Amino acid sequence: MESRIIENALLGLKDALPVNFSSFSSNNRNFWKSLDSSVKQDIITRADECHFSQNDAISLSLFRDFKKTGNRKRFEDVYFNKRRKLSDLVIAECVENSGRYASEIEEGVWSILSEPAWVLPAHNSYIRDTPQLSTPLLSRPVLDLFACETAEILALTAAVLKDSLDKILIDDIYSELQKRITIPYVTDHFWWMGSDGQINNWAPWCTQNILIAVLSNPLTSEKERMKTIKTAISTLDLFISSYGDDGGCDEGAGYYHAAALTLFGSLLVLERATGRNLSSIFQNSKIRNMASFIEDVFIADDLYLNYADCSPKAGTLTCREYLFAKACRNDAMAHHAATDVVKYGWRESDAPYNLYYKLLALSVYNEVLKEAKEDKTFIRPRFKAFRKTDLAIWREGDITFSIKGGNNAEGHNHNDVGSIILYKGSKPLLIDIGVETYTEKTFSPERYSLKPMQSNYHNLVNFPPFSEIAGAEYMAKDVVLEESFASFDLSECYAKESGVSYIRKAYFNRSKTEIEIDEVISSDNTPVLTLMSQEEPKPTENRIEYSSFTITFLSGFSSSSVEVMPIEDARLRIAWPDKLYRTLIYLNGSAKWKISFK
Repeated sequence: MESRIIENALLGLKDALPVNFSSFSSNNRNFWKSLDSSVKQDIITRADECHFSQNDAISLSLFRDFKKTGNRKRFEDVYFNKRRKLSDLVIAECVENSGRYASEIEEGVWSILSEPAWVLPAHNSYIRDTPQLSTPLLSRPVLDLFACETAEILALTAAVLKDSLDKILIDDIYSELQKRITIPYVTDHFWWMGSDGQINNWAPWCTQNILIAVLSNPLTSEKERMKTIKTAISTLDLFISSYGDDGGCDEGAGYYHAAALTLFGSLLVLERATGRNLSSIFQNSKIRNMASFIEDVFIADDLYLNYADCSPKAGTLTCREYLFAKACRNDAMAHHAATDVVKYGWRESDAPYNLYYKLLALSVYNEVLKEAKEDKTFIRPRFKAFRKTDLAIWREGDITFSIKGGNNAEGHNHNDVGSIILYKGSKPLLIDIGVETYTEKTFSPERYSLKPMQSNYHNLVNFPPFSEIAGAEYMAKDVVLEESFASFDLSECYAKESGVSYIRKAYFNRSKTEIEIDEVISSDNTPVLTLMSQEEPKPTENRIEYSSFTITFLSGFSSSSVEVMPIEDARLRIAWPDKLYRTLIYLNGSAKWKISFK
């Protein structure tokens, strides 16, 4: 059912106000002087290392390198580093208000304005999941995630330093924003706005940054402001509609920060632009559930349940999560975010270039420090189920156990319907390895040739040569999720010609803190159970010993083998050591196995 939460909150809106960010202006000395001294020193230290040179130029050959080689990193390293440096310099100039960084900031602005296009090569297409063009078409700009984010950085640079930088350069910023962002947004239509039901984290992420860029630009007309706000409302309501009432994010914990959290950022800008108090939206049960999803899938430290294209290190909570939690009156999440900020730092771990996020963080940093000093304890639910995505989470003591159902066409999908993840405290026991560094192949017809996307590399039974298949029709059926029990019929996750019948049942014995898995199988092919782990497995007859837990096969065990999986990819190495283990257990039909803890 289509949601109209935002539209209803803004009924009767007839005009749109220009959005100013005067509270963050370098002229607002009370704000900048009030910052914590350690934060100001961090800002200055980082800015002193930021310089622009010819190495920051983006050539056509560098833009085309992705299309030629499939490598995203070479282009993106230059692209994102340039934007990070500009944001860091802008913040430092606001802190000092001395003009010391002005010339370097102007070099950065000039360098970004000199780029013919702001779209990433990996996103340079007009239809989702189609081959990218090797050359950007300047007469029709593509509004991708980072063209929009570039616009946000430039718009806020102009907004907070308009009295400190070359006036002509400020006017150039406004002119380019009008040409590259405002006109395309109000005259063109992009897939992420919600065409043909295609909507994901791009919707609020792009919208948030477009709202900042368009509504703060003095060249934007009243008509363009109203068109922008109406389009934004439509897109954001469609995004909300794509979620279940439980707020579960099918793209995984790693995309929460670019999904529900950017919805929050969009709403903050809409409040400024409409003059309306939108607090009622944050008390809507669905919005509150969307906000708390990241807290629901938290394990320990900086670790999160990581289905889909998500690392277990999915990004620590920041001042933005604190603000979202406070708006939604989620005290546990607000306190968690505050303690994370103190422990891991005030800067965004996954978007160090975003100027809007830096300004929001600084605006509440002192408040966050105060919250973090409070001695508070919150009890996590022992059981949580997200019915639309069939994700269930059980907790007992320091054990976190989860199973995911759903289907194999979800956002950033891996073929992992029925897979499990298990942690003891912060120790990963049975794992989802996540996703490697993005390349051209990651979002192409060859996606499922990559090992991390395959069910053969998730904690599932496969039936060689048959494994799970990508597509919405390959889904869990007859799903039961209860306080101590789950059941999934996974038969339809495999090709029909496989003849597979496979039901997975899980029993969580809270009194013994044991987990029993019942694999009910009928197949002409030998069933092979894959178990992925960080700890080294040591098979002994019908048991597999790990340092922290033991798996015992009560029935169905035939034999096993262990593969060492070297981890060399830079993105995977953020979360994992240099090797993981893939244990293959060959079954002789249906099987039962038990997990016990040491």
